[in-house]
Amino acid sequence: MPDDSKDYVINLRVSRATYDKIKRKAVENKESISNLIRKAIDDSAEIIGDLSSEILGKRDKFKDVVGYHKAKAARDLECARCGTAIAAGGVVTVGETEGAKKFFFCENCK
Repeated sequence: MPDDSKDYVINLRVSRATYDKIKRKAVENKESISNLIRKAIDDSAEIIGDLSSEILGKRDKFKDVVGYHKAKAARDLECARCGTAIAAGGVVTVGETEGAKKFFFCENCK
């Protein structure tokens, strides 16, 4: 099983001009060059992953859902996954995020 808490070392060669820019930015931010590079790589990887998923349509927009529960629809709704109409009084599955955003799913989708 891989140890996720372990850090790994990556050796990287850059031009003198790039090194000087990185060093100047690290000094401005009052952090080490290593921390600056680590944060830049982590942030870039996350941003690129999110953008490519959205552009390619592979992003799971329900990944932030932390819980599901059954409910009775008080009004007409539309399934967040397939777009099926859900009539008032019908049974829905409600998916909620930590930020209190709610998604409503028909019986076939959840």
